[in-house]
Amino acid sequence: MNIIDLFSGGGGLTEGFKQQGYNIMCHVEMDKDACDSLRTREAYYYLKGINQLNIYASYLNGNITKEEFYRNIPDNHLSKVLNYQISQNELPNIMEKINELVADSQIDGIIGGPPCQAYSTIGRPRNDRIKEKDERVYLYKYYSQFLEEYAPNFFIFENVKGLLSYKDISKEKLLPKIMEEFQSKGYNVEYKILNSLEYGIPQKRERLFIFGIKNELGIEAQYFFENLLTYKEPSISIKDLFYDLPIMNAGEVINEYSEREPVLFVKNNLRCLEDCLSQNISRPNNKRDKAIYKLVVEAKNSGRIIKYNELPNSLKTHKNEKHFLDRFKCLNENEQSHTLVAHISKDGHYYIHPDFKQNRSITVREAARIQTFPDDYHFENSRTSAFKQIGNAVPVYLSNKIAKTINNIL
Repeated sequence: MNIIDLFSGGGGLTEGFKQQGYNIMCHVEMDKDACDSLRTREAYYYLKGINQLNIYASYLNGNITKEEFYRNIPDNHLSKVLNYQISQNELPNIMEKINELVADSQIDGIIGGPPCQAYSTIGRPRNDRIKEKDERVYLYKYYSQFLEEYAPNFFIFENVKGLLSYKDISKEKLLPKIMEEFQSKGYNVEYKILNSLEYGIPQKRERLFIFGIKNELGIEAQYFFENLLTYKEPSISIKDLFYDLPIMNAGEVINEYSEREPVLFVKNNLRCLEDCLSQNISRPNNKRDKAIYKLVVEAKNSGRIIKYNELPNSLKTHKNEKHFLDRFKCLNENEQSHTLVAHISKDGHYYIHPDFKQNRSITVREAARIQTFPDDYHFENSRTSAFKQIGNAVPVYLSNKIAKTINNIL
């Protein structure tokens, strides 16, 4: 089925649909680095299709530059990625570009989730003060215009759980208005909060998903969520998720697997090109951070969480001891990760590795595994950008199940 991918980000939602054989006609994304990641993944699928993944491996291993790598890829694959911010001014340009790519093809589905910061409960008082001028609040209306223009059989709209309680400038809940907007375009719609943890992803992550299906197809949107329930499964622990990765210190880069055999979930879903592990990059940390990390991991291993105000005075850097006291947090190796968010691009204090001896925050690749990106998925262009793309993504393994469920009901 032919898909238009809006607000693509680094490609978590996209990748699950690609794995299920959907044809992504185009991606629309405003972040340049994320666009580069999408182009690189398009290149991967092209090379996989012609059995030349050795070229891709050569790029990941640093043997050729990005420019040299892209010379092996036909332009019609790279040009699928449209680097635009979706806005009223840009909408005609975006649709013109999409129409060139789509030509006479039928569009079967539209997927994507607008930036979620406006709806998030975190920072809501600050966002409320700029609500009248914040265009992110009404990005769903542009999404609706794509539904009207291309009339797909179905759509998936993803966002944060905070949308349930968010109120617009009229002090009315916005979600019912979004649902009404989509219904007015001829769709039967339903929403659910999905927790990735229940679907085999090693992460506690709740997100709101709206599924819409054309009224004329005679299928209730609720039927999609009922079918999705059949794909629930237990999640592996962080210890199992990281088991085959190398032991390393803060500031190191080790792009080689350990000799330990991966668990079945990792072997079946994450390990791909066996000769190249990429972007297993650990942040460098100063002495103070590493001292704090040791205390946090020690506390975690003894069954408690150490708060900022409990740290020795010599390790504190500011006087705020009333708010955000859990700013240093360790992963529990015997459980799944807490929600991975884009703030990991700022620092790794909230995602400290559970192994006391390694004394560091998690690597780019470890973060990507928590989001169930395959090990051969490459994020352009810097460590900081990679963390941001990963933190904002839909877990790939969940997206795969969503795509499979849509296949089943259609």
